[in-house]
Amino acid sequence: MIEGLTELDKRNRLLVKIVWGLLGLGILTDIVIGLSMELVLLLAGVGAVLCGTATLMTYKKMGSKYVKYLVPCNLTIIVSLLILSDPNPIVSTYFLVYVNLAIMTLYSDYKPIIFTGILGAALSTYLFLVPELQERLFPGESLAYLYLYLAFATIGLAFSAHFSQRLQKEVTERQREALASKELAEELLSQLRNSIGVLTEFSREQQEHAHSTGVISREVTGTFGEMTTAIEKQTGNVLTINDSAQQIEQGIKRLLEGATLLRSYSEENVQLTEENKSQMDVLSTEMEELRSMIAGTVAMMQSLQHQNEQVTSIVDTISDIAEQTNLLALNAAIEAARAGEHGRGFAVVSGEVRKLADHSRRSTNEIGSILSSIRKGINDVYSHVEQEQTTVIKSSEVTRQARELFEGMNENAKRTGEQSMHVGEFAEKLNQRYGTMAGEINSIASTTQQNMASVEEVLASMETQHMKIAKMVQEYIRLDELVSGLKHLSESKPSSRSAG
Repeated sequence: MIEGLTELDKRNRLLVKIVWGLLGLGILTDIVIGLSMELVLLLAGVGAVLCGTATLMTYKKMGSKYVKYLVPCNLTIIVSLLILSDPNPIVSTYFLVYVNLAIMTLYSDYKPIIFTGILGAALSTYLFLVPELQERLFPGESLAYLYLYLAFATIGLAFSAHFSQRLQKEVTERQREALASKELAEELLSQLRNSIGVLTEFSREQQEHAHSTGVISREVTGTFGEMTTAIEKQTGNVLTINDSAQQIEQGIKRLLEGATLLRSYSEENVQLTEENKSQMDVLSTEMEELRSMIAGTVAMMQSLQHQNEQVTSIVDTISDIAEQTNLLALNAAIEAARAGEHGRGFAVVSGEVRKLADHSRRSTNEIGSILSSIRKGINDVYSHVEQEQTTVIKSSEVTRQARELFEGMNENAKRTGEQSMHVGEFAEKLNQRYGTMAGEINSIASTTQQNMASVEEVLASMETQHMKIAKMVQEYIRLDELVSGLKHLSESKPSSRSAG
């Protein structure tokens, strides 16, 4: 009910309440100062009638725009009664005229203020013209001063009310504009709510679609990533196989070249072993002849050693004869010395014989020394010849074994030549087959690399698409946040206005 009142009705009701309060305060003051009950009842009755009339007009909304003129009249009447009914009136009661002016500022309208000022001037004139009241209320005062005071108060309050009225009109106009803006804003807010609802549903559906698309894109990207990894690994394996195949091809070529060289070497080895076998046969024959010659030399050295021993025996015999001859010559010299002159010739002969015996002894000694040296040399030569004979025998045995070994080597060389020929033929066939296989592996490697490049391009495109989809999902999340913010804002505005 109160919300349907106008601003004038609200002010009228407030003014009526103030007037009732002033009436009660005046009655209470009269009782306190000891006025008779007749006067108090008179004041109470007149005030009740006047205030009741204003109250009836206010609450029944009968002539609401005239209440602001009726109330100052009622207050002027009540002030007049208070002053006239008081046997000893005081100037403070007269000041209620200014209170009446102050109350009229409640309407922020200069017209009731000027009207109240005129009523106050009329009451002041009446009170000033009554000598008893003039002496009690305005002793020594001039009526012009009373008019001047009222004029100052009235004009000041009127100007203040006029500006306040203008300000209130502006506020009212702005309030009207604000209400129009409010209605427009509410209409826009209603449309915004509907748009937010549609946009929320659209955003939710699109976000679900984008999320599903993102999941599918992520799965497809992951699958392509795995495929890329597998193809990359397969490509690496194929390239490794290709490199290995090329290395094996080179190895087979080298094997073929080696088999060819081995066959050539085997043929040369067969030829060399044939030549070595012939040379070993010659060497074996010569070693046999050398052994026979060494055996003859050993026999001759044995005969020479025996003859040397015989010569040594003869020299020893000659040495013994020389010793005996020397002894005989010595004995002859002794006998010749005994014979004196008769034995002088014999002494000369014995001396010569002794010289001859000494010479023979020295010669036999020298011959013995030479024969000893010869015997020693013969013995050394014999020892060397025996060692050479042993060595020749061993060499002959080794030569025989070497010949047998060369015969085995010749057979092995022939077999090696045959195997080398078979290996060469097999390597040639293997080279031809592997050449065909290497070409196919190279073609597979090229195709795999092209497939790898294509898959990498597709993977790059999928990753770009996945990034765009992820960005689109983020944008939809931002849109959802903005829509949620708008929704929250649209829901919070009415509640804040209703709270205000």
